[in-house]
Amino acid sequence: MKKINEVYETKNYSQFKYIDGNRLIKKTHTKKILNSMKKNRLFSPMIVNENMEIIDGQHRFQAQEILGVSVPFIIKKGYGKKETQILNENSKNWSLDDRLHTFCNDRIEDYLIFREFKEKYKFANRECMNLLSGTRNNSFDDVFRAGEFKIKDYNGAISKSVKITDIAKYFKYYRTRYFVNAMQVCFDNEDYNHNKFLRKLDYQSTRLVKCVNVRAYLELIEKIHDYHDYESTKKLRLF
Repeated sequence: MKKINEVYETKNYSQFKYIDGNRLIKKTHTKKILNSMKKNRLFSPMIVNENMEIIDGQHRFQAQEILGVSVPFIIKKGYGKKETQILNENSKNWSLDDRLHTFCNDRIEDYLIFREFKEKYKFANRECMNLLSGTRNNSFDDVFRAGEFKIKDYNGAISKSVKITDIAKYFKYYRTRYFVNAMQVCFDNEDYNHNKFLRKLDYQSTRLVKCVNVRAYLELIEKIHDYHDYESTKKLRLF
């Protein structure tokens, strides 16, 4: 056996720093660790580099700071963002939000635009991907995680998002996946009239209810869109 690293311990919390590109701090995860430590605090040193940037253990660090106990740590010189991501990948898969946070820190333009779009319209990640790529029902998770997601229809995404948001006052589930996908089908149909649909919702909004799939939404939208159009020969057909 040989000694490789010294383990230090301190209550000087202010000397530690969070490294750019690490995963987002999740309060729920910190709380979970905190509650566990209250019952049984196991010895688990965090890893920092020579600049006291936390490479591994930022949630454990927060929990121990809240408890007011000493923080054990090991210094690994030369460690940085790459090692942080490797350690996190091995312990728990990064969420799409973690990836977004990291690539925005790297100033990747498509991800910066993606984050701005998401913060403005409040759609979930996958709905944002579909809107910004000009597609629907596609999975871009692997591409997004690899840092290779590209925005192909920004103006179209803005136009569609504004129209979907128009429906917010009539339907509280307007941001849900099936409804967003259904509305994208509508926007691709030349017989769909958005202003007409909004006028119909003015007096029959209670008919727009949460559905279990896209097809059910499309059937409902057709009925609302063409309600009382007895003389019209041009009916909306979405499928």
